[in-house]
Amino acid sequence: MRLAAVVVAAILTTSCALSDRASRKGEVPLRGDGTSWLVQVTVNDRASGLFLVDTGASYCVLAPAFARALALAPTDKAITLHTANGLVRAPVVSIATLDLGTTRAHDVQAIVHDAVGPKVDGVIGLNFLNQYRYAIDPQRRTLHLQ
Repeated sequence: MRLAAVVVAAILTTSCALSDRASRKGEVPLRGDGTSWLVQVTVNDRASGLFLVDTGASYCVLAPAFARALALAPTDKAITLHTANGLVRAPVVSIATLDLGTTRAHDVQAIVHDAVGPKVDGVIGLNFLNQYRYAIDPQRRTLHLQ
């Protein structure tokens, strides 16, 4: 009986820690043709942009102009990226809040790099997505976050 209480306490502690970082549910409308999906994102309650949903990207990425518009200062971290032009060091910024629909995540790290494309403000990568159980419903054009 005592072991069960310890397990329940551990689960509650973990759940509270996770909920401090991210809201746990939401359905987000997607734009796209099925070969790529785009989503409207709001960063730090200040700027809204169009982001590519990329389950192959390890990190979220911000276009340099978008990061400048938000006045995001680089942290003391940088990440080495493997690009078509070789290895490149890119600064890391910390996003206080990142909203997709009704879902909000806190303290999201993002890389600032110009590889996001001319019509896209950023990329939603796995460091955001892995905070949730997620699924893309291509027929309904929605991203489910739980």
